[in-house]
Amino acid sequence: MLNEIISYHHYMTEALLLVMILNAVVPPLLKSSIEKMIFWTRIGYFAFWMFWSMNIFAGLIVFMFTGRELTPSVWMMITISIILGMIETYRAIRTRKLWMQGMDAGRFSLSMLGLEILLLVAVSLSALRVH
Repeated sequence: MLNEIISYHHYMTEALLLVMILNAVVPPLLKSSIEKMIFWTRIGYFAFWMFWSMNIFAGLIVFMFTGRELTPSVWMMITISIILGMIETYRAIRTRKLWMQGMDAGRFSLSMLGLEILLLVAVSLSALRVH
């Protein structure tokens, strides 16, 4: 049962990574229609928060069932999760402000998503190395 819980957390991390990649790829493909780009960007925000929260919940369940202590790798996962949420919130607010000013937010959004992806991959690889 423990392996299934850990696998679920791993799959949720992969799904979150996929959502981040789609958030980086889909809006630039829809630049010809600003309405579609905004619509799919908002769907992407929702998908990010959905998979982010599912990933945190799965990690919490893994932590509780394994009975482990708060090791540096667990602290790193918690810290990166909080940072990912902060970056995504900042990206959403700043992107909206740029759109309201009639400016293109594509480069800014891609840079923030790149940072999020980099952080998620780094913490995933370090967690795999520890386990």
